Amino acid sequence: MRLRPPGLRLRLILGAAALAALAVFAAGLAVWGLSRTQALAGEAIAAQHRIESLSSLSARVNEWALRRISGTPGEAQEGAEDFAVTATFALLDALADEDVQAASDPVERQRREGQKIEIARLRGAFSLLERQLRLAEEDSAASMAALSQHALQADPLIAARIQQDARRRDRAVGDLEALRLRLRRLALILAAAAPLTLLGLHLALARPLGRRLRSAAEAAEKLSLAPLEGAGGHDELGLLFARIRQMRARLDRRQARLAADRERLEAIVEERGSELRAANQRLERVDAERRRFFADVGHELRTPLTVILGEAELGLRDPDPLRRESFGAIRSRALRLYRRIEDLLRIARSESGRLDLESAPTDLGEALAQAAEDAAPLLKRAGVGLRREDLEALIVEGDADWLRQVFAGVFENAAKYAGRGAVVAVSGRRAGESALIEIRDDGPGLPPERLARAFARFDRAGPEEGPPKGGFGVGLALARWVTEAHGGSVEGFSPAAPEGRGLGLRFLLPLAERKRSLNLEEERA
Repeated sequence: MRLRPPGLRLRLILGAAALAALAVFAAGLAVWGLSRTQALAGEAIAAQHRIESLSSLSARVNEWALRRISGTPGEAQEGAEDFAVTATFALLDALADEDVQAASDPVERQRREGQKIEIARLRGAFSLLERQLRLAEEDSAASMAALSQHALQADPLIAARIQQDARRRDRAVGDLEALRLRLRRLALILAAAAPLTLLGLHLALARPLGRRLRSAAEAAEKLSLAPLEGAGGHDELGLLFARIRQMRARLDRRQARLAADRERLEAIVEERGSELRAANQRLERVDAERRRFFADVGHELRTPLTVILGEAELGLRDPDPLRRESFGAIRSRALRLYRRIEDLLRIARSESGRLDLESAPTDLGEALAQAAEDAAPLLKRAGVGLRREDLEALIVEGDADWLRQVFAGVFENAAKYAGRGAVVAVSGRRAGESALIEIRDDGPGLPPERLARAFARFDRAGPEEGPPKGGFGVGLALARWVTEAHGGSVEGFSPAAPEGRGLGLRFLLPLAERKRSLNLEEERA
């Protein structure tokens, strides 16, 4: 039994349903694309606003602190500066609240709540700095120490927050670009599907119907030479053709609206892209100003330190031993502050991908001693002891300042994470043609999976290891970078102490005579 083909009415209903579905899908796609584009662009712009506010906060706090240290401003100026810092904190709170409210997922909302805690930490650090500067109004050294302590606490929080928001912004921009390409492809598909659908209707409906009408007209003419009456009347065929023409007109109008929506969507995407490019340019200017600020601050601080060191050198010639001892302490503290300023500028340069090494014969024992002196206040405050063994003469060819900073960064990490009552042990010896330095503590240590990624860049201690406690130590990623730039290597091991505790680092650096022989071999080659 053969099945009859579907009738004209059913085919017409199916064709109309296909056109309606195509139009509804196109309209839904346009609405969804506009909504999604607005959400992604809003997220990227909000992240950029948070980055700019964090950068502005760091600059305003530093400017406020430096003016308080350099001299007492007028009441109006001081009030304006306090208001600027307070307003920046209020803006950060508002942006954080908006970011939390924008999250639809409860888990994501809870995760974004964490930035409020970081803002509260920054506000607490600023309040502490304000109290310390108020107590040390006449003591510039104490004021500078308070400012350094605030930098140790606030700068890593701000940098981590900026990095996280930058990743969110870049991810939103990437999603926006991918969405734009996807919508463009779908729009092209819809633009091609509309005429194809009409062609299908022509082949399935109009063309067979035309053949049938011509056949009927030919048959009527054969029966009578009189013209065929009623060919253009309002019968069922006429109504059918009228409805098809109406449907075609509606489809054309919907296609025109779809094209207009597509153009409007592309205009919105282009506008948001321009805003993001402008925001990126502003961020680049802010970053350049930050680097220039570090350089200017370093220059301004090094100039008076040079004068202090010169005066201390003259004071060491005083015949009175008590005064010589005092001038010796002043010179020692000034040298330490000078090193810390150089470390700060060096770290700032390394963040831009530069690692400038000044190679010279360097005594690792002296570098370790200076690093221990730099980290002594942190170790003492954290209740962590330091035990150094007598090192044999270990002379390497390298940058003394960078090597000292690497060891100081390891001591600072021990002060943060080893725990009160822990002891850091330092030992060194020759290992063939290399110098082997081991630094280990008897703190809680790290599990193997955590130790495997401890040398990754931007890696921080997780919640189970305790929150970061500030500081601008080089970190393990930069320690590996510096060590490998000297032709050496560094590896971590845990446990490093009895009872399955402790964390240890093993530095292997080529000795000076070995490195010179390698350089000669390279020159000959």
